[in-house]
Amino acid sequence: MKKTYLFLNTSFFFWFLTLIGWFFSYSAITLFSFVLSILFLILHFNQKKVSKMFTKRQNKPTPEVTPIPTASTPEAPAKLEEQITIATPTISEEKSNTIISRDVIFEGNITSNEQVHIYGKVIGNIIGKNNTVKVMLNGQVTGNITSKELIVNGRVEGECLSDSISIENNGEIHGTIQYSNLSIKKGGILSGQAKVKEATLHNEKVTQLKDRVKHDLHTPTDNIDKDIASI
Repeated sequence: MKKTYLFLNTSFFFWFLTLIGWFFSYSAITLFSFVLSILFLILHFNQKKVSKMFTKRQNKPTPEVTPIPTASTPEAPAKLEEQITIATPTISEEKSNTIISRDVIFEGNITSNEQVHIYGKVIGNIIGKNNTVKVMLNGQVTGNITSKELIVNGRVEGECLSDSISIENNGEIHGTIQYSNLSIKKGGILSGQAKVKEATLHNEKVTQLKDRVKHDLHTPTDNIDKDIASI
């Protein structure tokens, strides 16, 4: 006999005794057997209910565990690269700048291999032969500036020597400038002398001479050599 039906069969047994007692008019036996029959019937249903709950817990699916690839498997390095993202820092190749901040007054000369940005005031010379010097808006320089490129959007008082000079809308240069290329935007001010650098003048003369030679094929060679020598 299965244990699951033990209480049910016991309930039927006492129910059978209840019928016998009722048939022979044994009231005490009838009442006692009836109570036991109901009690075992209740126990049977409770046992069945508990058994179902326990079965559901056992049959509950367990989550699948994905194995982590080890170094012994050939696909491990590729999977690890997909799962792990390594952040590599970006290295900036831009040059660092020498900056004179706003509301700062610097007295002395500045010699720099980096870009020079002037937001405040400089009293002295600035030398950056192979770099760019920028006099920003409201920036002031009282002194000479030597650079490869000069951009002025503030005020400069002194001599400026540069391959390229650009005077922006709010820029002012008061003094002598020597340049190869000059750009003055609307609103920019140049007060003083402007000279083209000697190398530029020399190149212009050579270019003009070459053009003249091309158009004048009858000119003797000796005269051409003399013209070049005079330059």
